[in-house]
Amino acid sequence: MTRFVFAPLLVLAVGSPSFAQDMPLSQILIDGEGWKKVDVPNAKPKRSPGRVMTFSPDGGTMFEQAVLNEPFLRATPVVEGGDVNFRATRYAPLRTRRGESAITVTGLATDRDGRIYAATDIGVQVFDPTGRLCGVLTPAAEGKPEYLAFEADKLTLWIGDTKYTRNLNTTGAK
Repeated sequence: MTRFVFAPLLVLAVGSPSFAQDMPLSQILIDGEGWKKVDVPNAKPKRSPGRVMTFSPDGGTMFEQAVLNEPFLRATPVVEGGDVNFRATRYAPLRTRRGESAITVTGLATDRDGRIYAATDIGVQVFDPTGRLCGVLTPAAEGKPEYLAFEADKLTLWIGDTKYTRNLNTTGAK
């Protein structure tokens, strides 16, 4: 009888938490840190019109909101030679405002651990590598976010002509 009880306990004890995909927002947040306004006149990045996308740290997957206002990020495999295989699948469900079914992603970034950051009007939505929502970073200010990127360990967000940064316990994917 004890053998049957011991086996499941051994599996639980040996299973390392580092292999778990559960990545709560608390892993990257720094106590007391929030969005900080940065004064950099005329330094707004130039954004090419078209698709907003980012890639996994290994470059093997592209993430984007393939259909405008669709409440999902889609994942598309990148095939040999860097071409995109256009078999995008729904990957990460975006949170929307109560009573609404659509939301627009205006910026995407990925960190070194594979988390995906999506700038939306309700805040920066953070997803683990499996597409599960880790949480939402509150908006830096009123207005529509226009650009999202990592600058080392700082997540950078532009709203209008104003730049905001937030220190995190991670860095952007290279």
